[in-house]
Amino acid sequence: MDSNIVNRIPDTDVLFGRGSIRELGNILNVRRTRTAAIFTGGHSADASGNFARLLKAFSDGSSGWVRFNRIPAEPDLGTIHAMTDFLEGNRPDTVIALGGGSVMDAAKAAYAAFQFKVPAETFFGSNAITEKFPDRKPDRIIAVPTTSGTGSEVTLYSNIVDRTRGVKKLISDPMIIPEIAIVDPDMTETMPDDVSLATGCDALAHLMEGFLNVGQDGRFPAANDFARTGIRLIRKHLQDFRNSREELALAAVLGGAVIRWKSTGLPHLASFSWFSRIPHGIAAILLLPAAWRYYLANPAVAERTMELAGIFPGKTQEEVITGFRRFLDECGVPAGLRAYQAIDDEVLERTAAKAGENPMKLALAPHPVPLDQAPEVLKKILQESR
Repeated sequence: MDSNIVNRIPDTDVLFGRGSIRELGNILNVRRTRTAAIFTGGHSADASGNFARLLKAFSDGSSGWVRFNRIPAEPDLGTIHAMTDFLEGNRPDTVIALGGGSVMDAAKAAYAAFQFKVPAETFFGSNAITEKFPDRKPDRIIAVPTTSGTGSEVTLYSNIVDRTRGVKKLISDPMIIPEIAIVDPDMTETMPDDVSLATGCDALAHLMEGFLNVGQDGRFPAANDFARTGIRLIRKHLQDFRNSREELALAAVLGGAVIRWKSTGLPHLASFSWFSRIPHGIAAILLLPAAWRYYLANPAVAERTMELAGIFPGKTQEEVITGFRRFLDECGVPAGLRAYQAIDDEVLERTAAKAGENPMKLALAPHPVPLDQAPEVLKKILQESR
């Protein structure tokens, strides 16, 4: 495994490897940090020992710290407002996010809202911060992931729940990309098995959706190299995740780097509002085979599919997709959405009906979906994924 590949990731300085958390102290000293704000979830950071590991970086006493530890699994705007108030009250000069994707996403949004003095909800959409403040260069967070899946430690995304509409909404802006990511596989050792599988599937969905997005190949050519490497790592190691923390942590970072430059597709679009009903990574990966078959109408996707025949063996596109699904079976991924009672026919109907609300995602799909056909196309994909 060549972990030096992370040095090719732009925008974020990635420190990768076991024990890399020990570098945090040097980083804080170089930044001349007086007070660091540390964002975590509820109790998992303490129970796992990860918060204690992080605090060792403060042992020389040169930097102080304050902590906010009330970030739930699905942070909403109320959470972000509370975090922003916390930053206003403490005025730190460095922000550290220790946790999974939810913690990192919330920290990105809150730190931006604190610095620009506007509510985080004004940032929803694409490049809203950059457009409002084109001449500003805000400080960016230090991300310390404790799961291996979202890739939030290197992305420009922040997913936040809007309770009034019952959906997750997206902030997408280069100004919130973490400045530094400390990816220490030791910090993921205590992940429960179900979380390990779901986050591994999330990383695989990012890698696969980005790799199949042939329309965005020109944005950052190295993204496809990242995708190939990450897909191979997950193919080889996801079944043995307890003994493969380092390999899966690397795959997750590469997945984040891929979707930084190449948009996810219909699986992410369709499952975006299913929070609290089904683990996100499982939802996206269950939808991928059916979406992939739809994409095959694009000859370039059909050609790209056969590049994966060495990973998911097959002599035809359909055999490759079947091989991919067989791999999911081997990993213990449920056979379909039917395994989750909360994803019932009413939810699927509503999801298909709302497909047209994200025209950009439809247009960026590897085989673009005409707006007037979106409900029909999504309904077929959802039903096939049952």
